[in-house]
Amino acid sequence: MEHLTVLVVDDDKITTAILRRMLDAYADTVLIASDGQEGLELFKEHRPDIVLSDINMPRMGGLEMVEQIRQLDDQVKIAIFTNFENRDILLTAIQIGVNQFFSKPFEAKVFAQVIQPLCDDAKEKRRIRSELNRQQNILHAINEMSHNFLQQRDWTAAVYQEILKLKKASETTGIFIYKNEDNNNEAHQFLSINDNPKAKAKKKVHYKKHHLMRWKNRLKRGLAVNGCIKDYDQSKKKLLQTFQIDSLLILPIFVHHEWWGFLGIGNDNKQALSDTDVEMLSTVSSIIGSAINNKRNLKSLEMSSAVFKHTMDGVLITDSENKIMHVNDSFSDITGYTAQDVMGKNPKIFKSGTHDKYFYDQMWDKLTENGYWQGEITNRRKDGEIYIEWLSVNTIKDKNGDIENFIGIFSDVTHQRKDAQEHAYLATHDPLTGLSNRLLLNDRLDHAIHHAARFNKCVAAIFCDLDNFKPINDTYGHSAGDTILKHVASAMRDVLRKEDTVCRFGGDEFVILIEELDNFEYLQDILKKVHQITEKKFKIENSELSVAMSIGAAIYPKDANTPEMLLKCADEAMYRAKNSGKNRISFFQNDIKVYANNNLTYLEPVNI
Repeated sequence: MEHLTVLVVDDDKITTAILRRMLDAYADTVLIASDGQEGLELFKEHRPDIVLSDINMPRMGGLEMVEQIRQLDDQVKIAIFTNFENRDILLTAIQIGVNQFFSKPFEAKVFAQVIQPLCDDAKEKRRIRSELNRQQNILHAINEMSHNFLQQRDWTAAVYQEILKLKKASETTGIFIYKNEDNNNEAHQFLSINDNPKAKAKKKVHYKKHHLMRWKNRLKRGLAVNGCIKDYDQSKKKLLQTFQIDSLLILPIFVHHEWWGFLGIGNDNKQALSDTDVEMLSTVSSIIGSAINNKRNLKSLEMSSAVFKHTMDGVLITDSENKIMHVNDSFSDITGYTAQDVMGKNPKIFKSGTHDKYFYDQMWDKLTENGYWQGEITNRRKDGEIYIEWLSVNTIKDKNGDIENFIGIFSDVTHQRKDAQEHAYLATHDPLTGLSNRLLLNDRLDHAIHHAARFNKCVAAIFCDLDNFKPINDTYGHSAGDTILKHVASAMRDVLRKEDTVCRFGGDEFVILIEELDNFEYLQDILKKVHQITEKKFKIENSELSVAMSIGAAIYPKDANTPEMLLKCADEAMYRAKNSGKNRISFFQNDIKVYANNNLTYLEPVNI
């Protein structure tokens, strides 16, 4: 299991004990804090991958802690748990960057649905960051190699240290260089560096004797050899075992357009190196060939060491004044700008307007202080579309410590952000119908009653239950039942105002919330339209089906003064309708004239 650290923040020791036990399957380290202040201190010290927090706690609450954490790290995954009943808290949590929500008590299935995506996102973020750092380190090592080779009269004086730097940057097990003999039938070892003391690099490689003729023919044509031990025949497996490696990339070195030898890069991973690695490391063999040529063509060296045309990530290189010098093909694929569009311009042309001056000041402060910066940034493509990228910027300095270049590597992570937004949406909506779920209904009902009490308004709750729905599932299958539920949900949305709420309350139960109810006529009209849904025919396979519906209505403040009691009254009215023969409407009050005394203009009751 990949190491993950989770910070749990709650002043309830029972809750933290439960979460610690439930997190055993997901995290190696679980940190416990009893309030937001302690949680913030633990976050600064340990930088966990995931934060799980309650809201109401002494000293510092959960939302205040989250807001301060977001100032330190806008990428860490955060989920909050509580009994959500306040809409303002929910909206504030989303605005400050909470990724997920779940309620107490914790159910294993629901908890798994929440924590697993957070763990997956945290691991993916770490993988992307690690790979970008590795590529940035390779890029830096290649740039230094080309620079230092140019400073040497004899490039071989610097080759060991530069190859050693490259080996560390690329996180490989071994690197070696072989030079062909005059007859090109064999090659002798020019350089070998290997972590494994048991490795025995051959002093000479005989292409025919060691059954390497296919490799030789590829290398002569300028093609790389890239594979792992499981893909090769016995003779090649024996060669890799001699070098104590499981995968091998061999790149040809050409001098004066003639095949000089090869660069070998081995690893203990049992899979071939990625195409991005091949493209970047191919640059190294080109630099070595250029160094052997001893031609100080700055342009070709810069292009060889810095611009990787075929890497999947965008690459951008600027001079010390931050004017763009080089970009690669992936840069154009991601941004829509060609090299001609951006050459000589400042990267600020990509600004989306999302970030303020403080954001960019912080970026440059860190870049100046540390020599690098990485993080998430929102930019704009050439066609105006906003996108999100994970960007890593590094400075390249000369031997005097003065900045020569800035190099940025970035990838498009817009879809990951959209996934996070979808998770937040699913926390408050029914996945089948797209209607509000109980969490969102409770929040809106609470808000509606507080608003109604303040401004002397009325609120109506309508409880709808589909009659005899089970036989549809039993006869036509659950897929048919789901289709009916989606049709009913859509029909209900069509008859309501934008500010009204319709919720899927249970399996075949729906609740409608009417806010700022001004007159009884509107409520009657809504009830009639909702009941008319039962007159519709829904085509399921080759059958036309309809549903009956028992409907109960209750009104604040006549029937109840709290959200819970209003829903209970509507539910009782619905059961009265069901017990009276089903497929009809019932109010909580038997005599609906009493509603006229609560600021509702009374009209004759609707006849169903």
